[in-house]
This record gives sequence, C-alpha cells and structure tokens, in this order.
Amino acid sequence: MQNRERIQRASRRLRMILISVFLAMPVVNALVWIFMNHFPDYLTSEMLPYCARIPLPASARLMGFAAVMIPTGVAMTGAFHLMRLFKLYEQGEIFKLNNVHCYKKLSRVLIWWFVAGIFCRSLLTTALTLHHPPGHRAISFGLTSSDLTTLLVGLILMVIAWVMEEGRKLQEDQDLTV
Repeated sequence: MQNRERIQRASRRLRMILISVFLAMPVVNALVWIFMNHFPDYLTSEMLPYCARIPLPASARLMGFAAVMIPTGVAMTGAFHLMRLFKLYEQGEIFKLNNVHCYKKLSRVLIWWFVAGIFCRSLLTTALTLHHPPGHRAISFGLTSSDLTTLLVGLILMVIAWVMEEGRKLQEDQDLTV
C-alpha cells in the first residue's frame, strides 16, 4: 500500500508540473518571437534556420510563431494526455482501460509530433525568408535523428499500449473466473 501512495503523490506532483508546462508553452513561444531580434547571435543561430537573418520584420516573426505553434500544439496535446494519465494514477487507477487509452493517444501524439516537426521546419524556413527579395527565399525539408527517435518512441509506445490492453483483458478474465 505504501508504494501506491508514493505513486499517487509523485503523480500529483508531475501533473502539477505538466499543468505549468502546458500553460507556459504558448506564452514562452510568443515571448521568444516577440523578442527574437534582441537575442544574442549565438542563440538565434541555434534557433533559426541558417538562411534567416536578424532583424526579422514583425510579419516574419508572426509567421515564425505560427509555424512553431504547430509542433507546440502537438506537444500541448501530449502534455494534456500525460496530465490525464497522471490524474488516473493519482486516483489509484493502474492498468485500467482509461490508462490504455492514454498510452494509445500518447503514441499517436508522438507520431504526429514527428510529422509536425518536419512540416514546421519547412514552413519556418519559408516564413523567415518570405520577406527576402526573389531569388533569396528558401524552403527546406529534412529529417533529423531526433525526428526518427520521436517516431521510434511513438511506435514503441503504441506496442506498449497494445500489450497493456491485452494484459488488462487477461486480468479482467481472471477477475471474473471463479
């Protein structure tokens, strides 16, 4: 029983952290894009595609914010489903149907995050060079190892959800057997 209480306490803490992260994501993104022109060069070179040049006009920063909000929205969806999962753990629900649904949704979120990341980088490059003169605009497409890792973790989580569903069914059958 002591382990269950520790799981419930840890789940409550993690859920509170996730609520804060969920609320902070769009705000932090907005602040980053509002103040993008004021960051040191070493930061902007890490955050922006190679073809983007500072200072960025307001229209480019607005389009950059919109592009980045695509994977951020997917991440917020993931945080939401994690909050639901930890709420279930907080209530003492472990290996129940609702937990399985959360894992399935989280696996889908990771797969969508993979897609959103690729789409975002292409859109971001275009958005940040649209104000350049013709011939100096860019679009890019690429995969990174972190994209592939995200996809792999999403697929692994999908299989884990599947295994949990089968284990839950077996447990239910065993509980009904006299």
